[in-house]
Amino acid sequence: MTIAATSRNPGGLRPAVPTPAELVLVRHGETVGQSSIRLYGATDVALSSLGLSQIERVAAALAAEAGFQAVLASPLQRSRAAAALVAGGQRPPPEVTVVPEFAEVDFGAWEGLTFDEVAGRDPAGYARYHAEGLAFAYPGGESRQAFWDRVQAGARRVLAAPASPRTVAVLHKGVIKAVIAALTGMSQAEAAVLPVSLAGVYRLRHRPDGRWDIQVQNATEHLGELDLGG
Repeated sequence: MTIAATSRNPGGLRPAVPTPAELVLVRHGETVGQSSIRLYGATDVALSSLGLSQIERVAAALAAEAGFQAVLASPLQRSRAAAALVAGGQRPPPEVTVVPEFAEVDFGAWEGLTFDEVAGRDPAGYARYHAEGLAFAYPGGESRQAFWDRVQAGARRVLAAPASPRTVAVLHKGVIKAVIAALTGMSQAEAAVLPVSLAGVYRLRHRPDGRWDIQVQNATEHLGELDLGG
């Protein structure tokens, strides 16, 4: 049977279906302050040599795919440096766009401590942290609710209606959880328990109704022996 060509359907072909936009979320690598175990939020620590190696493996894995038109980062150097490495693996390399709302939470007096150290030095604050949930404010730092609201506002501003078909955002652990919740409709409680490893990768796909779906959760196979979890 021959399908006749028409002016509305040249060549008798079906109309092309647009490919859904894709968002790849990457956590930065290990830092000189051991962000795998320590609370470095607002402190502007750099990537360690291990962290650079971790992100080089992310960049190599994404370079094999190519086609990312936008690369996003937070204002902090561990995010910007990692994003620059990822962007450098693309041809042509896209510019890195800094999103101010994507800065990690300010832990205040707890910056640089492990949670075990917080429990020993500030047992009352540690108890309130667990009891108050989003209402808790880090001593001398940011409230958890303010952080959550800030990141979600940034995610909706920049990513709710994607301007690029394929975007990579190289961010922080807490920021990635808040971004995922903002885009998928996930609750804070659900997002809080998501695993986000150092240099781990999430992949989200945009739906016609405006929401995003998680396609890949915390992939780390590209890291091999450099996978520290965290």
